[in-house]
Amino acid sequence: MNALGPKPQATLTRREWQEFRIGAGGLTEARSERVHALAVQGARSLRLPETAVLTRTHKALKAQQITGIISIPGLTLEILPKIDGDDGAVRAALVRMLAVAYNLRVSEGEISTLNTQHHDLLELLIRLFCERLLIAIKHGLPRRYLELTDDLKFLRGRLDVKRQLTTHASRPDRLACRFDELSENTPLNRVLKVAVHRLRRISRAAENLRRLDELSSRLEMAENSPNPLAEPVQLDRTNTAFHSVYELARLFLSGDWQTTTGGHAAGFALLFAMNDLFEAYVGRKLKSALAPLSVRLQDRRHHALQGPTGGAFALRPDAVIETDSGTIILDTKWKRLDRSLGENLGVSQSDVYQMMAYAHAYDAKRLLLIYPWHYELGAPGVHQSWRISGSDRVLEAASVDVGRTKDFSGQLAQLFESQCARRHAEV
Repeated sequence: MNALGPKPQATLTRREWQEFRIGAGGLTEARSERVHALAVQGARSLRLPETAVLTRTHKALKAQQITGIISIPGLTLEILPKIDGDDGAVRAALVRMLAVAYNLRVSEGEISTLNTQHHDLLELLIRLFCERLLIAIKHGLPRRYLELTDDLKFLRGRLDVKRQLTTHASRPDRLACRFDELSENTPLNRVLKVAVHRLRRISRAAENLRRLDELSSRLEMAENSPNPLAEPVQLDRTNTAFHSVYELARLFLSGDWQTTTGGHAAGFALLFAMNDLFEAYVGRKLKSALAPLSVRLQDRRHHALQGPTGGAFALRPDAVIETDSGTIILDTKWKRLDRSLGENLGVSQSDVYQMMAYAHAYDAKRLLLIYPWHYELGAPGVHQSWRISGSDRVLEAASVDVGRTKDFSGQLAQLFESQCARRHAEV
């Protein structure tokens, strides 16, 4: 029987900042306690405050700015980003963002077959993991040479002289051999095997279960690892096809919590900080959209202050773009611009100060804050522009529509149209 409990599994879906009600027609008190405990653990694993995933309100658990899945026996909570569109479209957009962030190279054709309307985010990611792993192992699992010892009738490899002269001193018919043998029992394969077994326990989708069973049989030569996240995995050119599925496997395993007694699953949480995900998505897309311009992500060359022994208060803009007309600083903010708040659109004072520090340190003439687009803003693009007092520097607030993936790189390139050379055609 599935360790998370009997089927069926109820799924409740909400967006960021919406509530899961407790009481009649909602969560029971007992389930809300278990879900909240997992949310706290998930927040800690993301190195965020304990209230970063779910906060308690009067008779409800309120979602924050973290998206993903929290699952306990009989119940799954799904938190989707606050993006315009129905749940299926939002799931598809989130999968695309995760695919770019984790370098999964998922095509639009693949996403269109995921049935995002009828499967929650967890099942969609399990399917992507299974399909990617099945493709990778078509050409064989990664193997490495292991040094083995055995007592044989004929010499294989080299003779273990010490063992031969002691253990087999009176047995000339036995040779103490030491030899190398190619084995599939590698750290990477052990991690993948544990991930497959644990996902087999969590998944409810018949197609996913079938794929996981096939993968389990393919990985049977790898041993079970008691601590897969501590395996000394080496990613190199010999196992390139497995790099992205390994990262996904670690992601799944980090969200699978065990109770302290009996090893049964306490629950499962797969959570993503939207600030970080939006930053990674825009950054990677930006590099391809503006090629061959220099785009440095998370640049750390400068500090806000210089002290007697060096720099203090490191600066780390999301992107530094070098153009023929000067340096541009870009920073992403997973917040909603609001036209009802006047010409400032709700841009925070602290974000403005941060961008001014970047401008001074990098001698940048243009500063760009990028926000997620929503219908009330009109068309994506630059919505407001300000000149920084006492300078010729310009700060702009713009939005991009993460739901429009076919022209997402085009949206980014248009923001730099006046300064950038002709961009490459969209891949």
